[in-house]
Amino acid sequence: MKLSDAHEEQIRRKVLQHHFKLDGLAEDLIDHLYCYLYEHGVATEDFDKQLDEAIKLLAPEGLSSIENETFYLLNFNRMIFMKRFIFIIGLISTMAFASGVIFKIFHWPYANILLGAGGLSSLLIFLPLWAFDRLKYKMVQRPLEKWKLALGVSSGVLMGLGSIMKAMHYMGAGVTFITGGFLFVMGFLPLFFLSSYRKSIRE
Repeated sequence: MKLSDAHEEQIRRKVLQHHFKLDGLAEDLIDHLYCYLYEHGVATEDFDKQLDEAIKLLAPEGLSSIENETFYLLNFNRMIFMKRFIFIIGLISTMAFASGVIFKIFHWPYANILLGAGGLSSLLIFLPLWAFDRLKYKMVQRPLEKWKLALGVSSGVLMGLGSIMKAMHYMGAGVTFITGGFLFVMGFLPLFFLSSYRKSIRE
């Protein structure tokens, strides 16, 4: 099928509706669809319908899914390294905290050090890195889910820090815990139930 400039412009408009963030991806998709329709298109049939069918063949879940898959492939090694690092931090901090609990029960030395180190590394290193990983690699995409994740992590960190500060008799423990509790009750919980409600409607 011979494609005119109007056909090419129609393909371009259809692809550029998705506002791709990866450089060059939109042009590659336009070229791919142009070549496919040039080879397999039928001049006597509706071009818009053929274009939609070509897009469906290329990306059954939509053109945006191609960007997600491309992003994943380009960052695969970095993602694996990041996940391993987060896993190791989480494992070490959890082991330190659990050991601190055991040491505290039996009144062994260094219990407070283990509890503090394990709790602080979990709250200040593991949780922020875990949230950053989910946001950076697009595991969480909708604005509502992003806010829910941010408020959940922030409230958890503040409440956890407040509890540790209270156990260590540090100043500001109450303010820190109350701030975290406020974010949890007034921020995270409404978004959590709103998100759950929307999911139940979609299902």
